Amino acid sequence: MNSSTPIRTHARATRRGATLIEAVLATVLLGMVAATLASAVSFMNSSQRRLQQRLGAAELANRLMLQYIDDQDAMPSSNLPIEYDMDLYRWTLDVSPVEFEMAEPPPESEADTIGSGINFDRIRLVSIKVWLGEDSGGNRGFSTELPNAQLTRLIDPLAFSNPDSLQTMIDSPGGMERLFERLMQLDGGDLGNTAP
Repeated sequence: MNSSTPIRTHARATRRGATLIEAVLATVLLGMVAATLASAVSFMNSSQRRLQQRLGAAELANRLMLQYIDDQDAMPSSNLPIEYDMDLYRWTLDVSPVEFEMAEPPPESEADTIGSGINFDRIRLVSIKVWLGEDSGGNRGFSTELPNAQLTRLIDPLAFSNPDSLQTMIDSPGGMERLFERLMQLDGGDLGNTAP
């Protein structure tokens, strides 16, 4: 053999295997991470669902208010739930008179004449509450712990916000009678707490 020829030696690479304790610890850590992620996803889903239900309550409150302004007699029954999206909602309506404290009373010559502006005696405070009904995981009665919305507005019952509303009321069967009844109620001040 020639002394210049290098001798090759094959070094065998050894792999160290995982012990049973290391495998168990890795499995436990993986399980803890998976459980944390699952609970976070579940919390996000339930939060999103609750926000959707609150948005549904707010949308219904707005629609009910617009319907009340447009035609009070066409309001749905407050004894029955209203369906919106996948849920059922309950609602209440409260109408009460408003007392204004004027900084300076108007002159008597202008107080009750035609074209003198708004008559503050006929202004009403209308409040609508909408909440998640018992059939959708809520309650039959209002609770702030449920997804809910409350909308309150000052309304002049004789100032129609939509020009077509007055015409629709007059053209509907019994519309003129309802308009005169509303005028008589306002004249007598008998429009306290009402619900359809």
